[in-house]
Amino acid sequence: MGKIDARTHVYLSDNKRFADIVNYYIYDGEQIIEPNQLHEMDATEIAFPFGDGEKNSSEIIQKYRDLLKSACAMSDDKAAYLIIGMENQAEVQYAMPVKDMLYDAEQYAKQVTATAKRHREINVPGKKVNSGEFLSGFYKEDKLLPVITIVVFWSADQWDGPKSLHEMMATPDRNILRYVPDYKINLVSPYDIAEDDFIKFHTSIAEAFKYIKYSRDEDALQNALESDNVYKQLDRETAELINDVTGSGLEFEEGKELINVCVATENMKKKAVRESAIETAKILLSAGENTIETIAMATKLPIEEIKKLAEPKIQ
Repeated sequence: MGKIDARTHVYLSDNKRFADIVNYYIYDGEQIIEPNQLHEMDATEIAFPFGDGEKNSSEIIQKYRDLLKSACAMSDDKAAYLIIGMENQAEVQYAMPVKDMLYDAEQYAKQVTATAKRHREINVPGKKVNSGEFLSGFYKEDKLLPVITIVVFWSADQWDGPKSLHEMMATPDRNILRYVPDYKINLVSPYDIAEDDFIKFHTSIAEAFKYIKYSRDEDALQNALESDNVYKQLDRETAELINDVTGSGLEFEEGKELINVCVATENMKKKAVRESAIETAKILLSAGENTIETIAMATKLPIEEIKKLAEPKIQ
């Protein structure tokens, strides 16, 4: 597991953040699923015959979802039980519709198997079972819990991979595709979040996504930092997540749990400018055509520092 994968996995393991993503995507920000209604589930799944680098891709081995939780959604005084998976992606996975489809299908298969096992273990007196129910172990009145997988794309880039199984098909023939069940991914990507939609989040995920979204646009990022006071006291876990995902090189004071990301970003810019100035000074010194005073004026570095850079290095 890479550094970003590990960081995002831990970050979304928190029930408040997990629920925040789900409520944003499924309920448009309405607080339907409460963190205390989420329960961890076994994330073990089947192997995939692509994209994972196994030497023998035909072998069946165990794989793990990033996150899998059961939930109870209360709406209109009615309880709806469901299973929610979450997949963190630092890069585009171009076979994501198939990957999600396999994950979800395995969950449905597990439910059928568990139901059949329960019927075998619990003998209901007088219960008559027809041949179809006997063979499958799944009775006519049995129901499945919905399985929803949400893909979280931790990048400032636009997702340029397929978002549905039909987009992966080699034929555009609608006569054929109408008989091929489609499977769409549920994608949450900072790139696609409109400015007005960040308020639909109720945790610091909003600040994480906003920073990531604007991380390659200096003016837009500066505007975001200046307009949101939360960035002046952001929890350390979110600040470190931002740093890892964007590769910004922000430096935080040790021991502090609340981070002023505005100051850290400004310090990072100053450090980058200074490092660039030093490199420029070294190039000008090596050319031997400029005075120390001229180089200091061009790079805005102190003359004393230029003199130190000009001193011969002792081998």
